[in-house]
Amino acid sequence: MLATVFQDVFLSNDKNKQRLINMLRVKFQKEGCVVKQAEEDADYLIIKSALEIEKWSQYVVVVGEDIDLLVIMAASINSENIFFLKPGKGKAEYALYCAATLNIAPQIRDNILFLHAFSGCDTKSDLFREGKKKFINVLNCSKL
Repeated sequence: MLATVFQDVFLSNDKNKQRLINMLRVKFQKEGCVVKQAEEDADYLIIKSALEIEKWSQYVVVVGEDIDLLVIMAASINSENIFFLKPGKGKAEYALYCAATLNIAPQIRDNILFLHAFSGCDTKSDLFREGKKKFINVLNCSKL
């Protein structure tokens, strides 16, 4: 099938998006894949599923571009068997992370979900008008 419209235009239509999801779900199920569809936040469902899979699998690799996945992993997983793979894009190489071995100060790890939301999630911080590194550097210099 040849695409006749740009992806963002196609997916901006809710009916198109739902039909695509349904088509993919059916195709994956026919191939024997377990399919879960999130009603709300898919990131949480993905990490929850990784924890379930870890019970019967030696290693689990979550692949995604959304840093929210790594943040949720850092907040909720202390396993050295679950990894996050962020694919490379352009000149940026791929990155592989393990939440259990991330070098994060304890006060940051304990509050990472709040800090991520407060600092603007996937955007620049509204408070600092800067990226995440500036926000984290300020927090590391003070006690929480």
